[in-house]
This record gives sequence, structure tokens and C-alpha cells, in this order.
Amino acid sequence: MAEMSLDLSKYVDLFLSEGREHIGELTEALNEMETTPSSDDAVAAAFRAVHSIKGMAAAMGYTVVTERANAMESALDSLRRGESQVTPSLLGHLIDEADELAREIEAAVIQPASETPGESAPRRGASVPPATTESARRTNTHVRVRASRLDALMNLVGEIEIARGRMEREVARIDDDQLSSSFENASRLLHDLRDQVIGARMVPVGQVFERFPRLVRETARSLEKEVDFTLDGADIELDRTILDRIGDPVMHLLRNSLDHGIEAVAERERDGKAVRGRLTLSAQREAGYVLIRVADDGRGINREKVLRRALELDLVDRDATNLDDVALLRVLAHPGFSTASSVTDVSGRGVGLDVVDAAVRILGGTIEIKSVAGRGTAITLRLPLSVAIVRSLVARVGEELFAIPFTHVLETLSLEPPASALRGAAWTTTEISGSQVGIVVLGNLFGVPTRISAQMPGVSVLARGRRAALIVDAFVGQQDVVVKHYDPPREGSPMFSGATVLGDGSPALIVDVNSLI
Repeated sequence: MAEMSLDLSKYVDLFLSEGREHIGELTEALNEMETTPSSDDAVAAAFRAVHSIKGMAAAMGYTVVTERANAMESALDSLRRGESQVTPSLLGHLIDEADELAREIEAAVIQPASETPGESAPRRGASVPPATTESARRTNTHVRVRASRLDALMNLVGEIEIARGRMEREVARIDDDQLSSSFENASRLLHDLRDQVIGARMVPVGQVFERFPRLVRETARSLEKEVDFTLDGADIELDRTILDRIGDPVMHLLRNSLDHGIEAVAERERDGKAVRGRLTLSAQREAGYVLIRVADDGRGINREKVLRRALELDLVDRDATNLDDVALLRVLAHPGFSTASSVTDVSGRGVGLDVVDAAVRILGGTIEIKSVAGRGTAITLRLPLSVAIVRSLVARVGEELFAIPFTHVLETLSLEPPASALRGAAWTTTEISGSQVGIVVLGNLFGVPTRISAQMPGVSVLARGRRAALIVDAFVGQQDVVVKHYDPPREGSPMFSGATVLGDGSPALIVDVNSLI
């Protein structure tokens, strides 16, 4: 009887996906072994991850991956049995091997799976190995869906939201209790569907965080500094679109903390500090946002040095004598700003907080900075849970509608426009509660015909650490808006982050508050 051909190519995507998951588990376990060398659970978790990778690679015929995983498994098994101890050299070797294993998993899938006897490939007609059976059991409870399908599903939910809004206006015109009740039930189901789709796009921030311990360790070693690195909140979830974009910003913050914040051993000893510096990367939920914070117990930011450099570059008023946290953030986030006297592998090229600021702005988030001399610095990124649907305050300016994301909204108020607004000025200042606050007259700024009156609606907003008030003609209400891609004119300033269609079918631009103040 002819032997049945086993087509392994259809399992390549599954191998790659599960391989990445196991590499993540292995990395997390090795990180725990570094902080707690006596952790038997961490050793066991690392062993299980490597064992699974070995079984999957052997089933696919990926010999190189199988051999490396087998060698790691032997070393971990020795630790598991108590025949050897976790030492810095051994742990460093395991971490290097894990990196190589991750690279080989990515390279292996472009090579044809071997079916040559003796290369650990399954023979034609052979039964499925235990590791593959285990994978099959897991796929019964976890279904892998292409990201593009989730994006398409989210777009459809957005279109249904728009249609629901239009239908709501029509139902309101009909005096029919049964119809209204049916519409309310349908709306509730739609909201549940939307929440489920958004939830399906959410992934733990640990998927990005898990690669930073090695970065911190190697950077600290190159700077000859001793640092204890802590990860908190790795299980907090974010929209995958946001998560994909925060990796580089967080990396910049960590490198800056290591280079500019954490002191050298001798300096810390001289100042009576613990020899080992503390660096923390954390995530936490707050209302409808996720806070990503990088904090260190270093020397803090030298505000005098930053001020001198800012004066040289004409970034602050000539009569400025100090920088508060808001002004400090504005200066540090200026493109190309750096106080480093020389260029190193870590810093001095003027690339840092401006990259973070730009990335966070695109995502509709904000940055906060707190720094105390001699005690350390904390930089917090406040990010929305999702960039697909954004809760917004809808306002009318002239005959146009604009959506102001709630990420920035503090409160609504009634304002007396400054006299300069009558002359067409877009930016000015006024006193609110004893403090000078920036005023932005949106009608004048956007070039939309508007009538300035004695009292006008305003909204107090916070962005980039600064508070301001936006003056509008009227408030339409609050609404969850579906964010649509927006291409601004090349010659125009980036005052809008997207566009949307409101429930009544009216188009509206989403205001990029970060760019206004």
C-alpha cells in the first residue's frame, strides 16, 4: 500500500505562533530566575517552554532548533533536579541561548521541513508526536485569528455604530413604545458586541515588556552601573495597535533613565544611596486609560542645566529663571534637544523624549513628568485603551462639528473671550481661578466663521502637561466616535488626528489637542 504523504507546510504558521508564545514564557521564566535564583517554579517553567519548543521543532523537522532546544533542556533539567545551581555565568549563557533559539525559530520557517531519516522529522505515515497532540488540545480553546480580520471586524462594528446613531434619530420621531424598546435592546447588544471585539484586540503589555530586562542588563553593563529592574502589571491589556507602537518609546525612556538618571556606583555611595539603583517599568489601569510609567531612584533631572541649554536654543523666555514640570517636559520633548556633551552608544544624539512625545501624541495619549533632585524621575504615559473607538465631546464651531477626545477633557465652562479674539486672534491667555491659562479660539484657529459673544462655551483640556481652554460655539454632546484615517493637507499644520461620522451622518474632524497647546 502506498504511504500517505504528510504535508507539514500547513503547520508552519502554527509552529511560528506557538514558538513565539513559548519563547515569551521562556524569557519570563529566565527573568524570574535572574531576580530569584532559588525559584524552582521559574526553572520548571523554563524547562516546560523549552521542552515544548523541542517537541514542536522535532515534529516539523527543524533540526537546528531541535538540537539547541535539547541542549537547553538538558541544562535546565540539571537545575530542576538540583544537580547544579543558578549562577550568573550559567544564567547569562541560558539567556544568550534563548535569544539564539528565538532567532532560529524565525529563520527555520523559511527552510523546507526535513523529511530525511535521522533528522528528527516524522516519517511518512507516522503518528503525531505527543507535543503536537498537546498543541492540538490547546487549539480547542484558543483560536488564532489574523490581525487584519480583527481590524476588518472592528471597522464593521464602527459602521454599525454609525448606522445605529442614524436609526436612533429616526426612532425618536416615531411614538411607538414597542419599537423604542426593541431599538434599546438592539443597541445594548451592539454595545456588548463592540466591547467583545475591542476585548479580542487586547493583549497583555507583557508581550512588549518581556524583552526589556535584557536591554536594561546590557545597557547597565555597558555604562558600568548596577541596577535592579522591576516589571509590574505585565498582565494589563492594551489594544494591540497601541502596544505595537509603544515598544520604541518605552525603550528610549529606559535607556535615558539608565544613562542620565541612575548614578554610577561611586556617586551613589558618596551620596549615601544603595549601591544598586532601582528602575521600574509598570502598567496600571485608571478609568478608561492605561498608565505606562518608567521610574528610577537616580539623581533626578538637572533643571539648571536644562534651562541653560534651553536658553541657548531660545526654547524659553529670556527672563525664565526656573522650569516647572510642565516647562521641563516641553523643553525635553523638543526635537533634537540634548544636554549630553558627547555622543555615546546610549545617548547624546538628541533622540529620546521627542520620539516618545510624537508616538504618544499619535495614539491620542499624554505624557507627565515628575522629577526630584537626588531622588529620581518618573515619566508616565497615559494611553487610551483603544484607538478604534474614542469617547469624545462633540462641539460646534460655526457650521462645522469637531470631536474633542475625553483623554484631554477636564471640564466644561463658560468664558468671556479676550478682546483679542474679536480681532481674529487664535491664541491668547486669560486668568482662570487665579492662574494664567492659555486660550484657543477654535473658530479663529480653524478659519471657520464664528460670532464672538460676551460669554461662550469652553472646555478645559490638559495635554503635554499644560492646561488650556478651547472656546467653541456650542456643545452637541458626548459620543463614542469611530476613528477614521485622516490625511491632512501637506501645507497644513497637524491639528487633527482623524475623522469620524456622527450618528446623524454628519462628518466631524477629531481635534489633536496635543498640537494646539
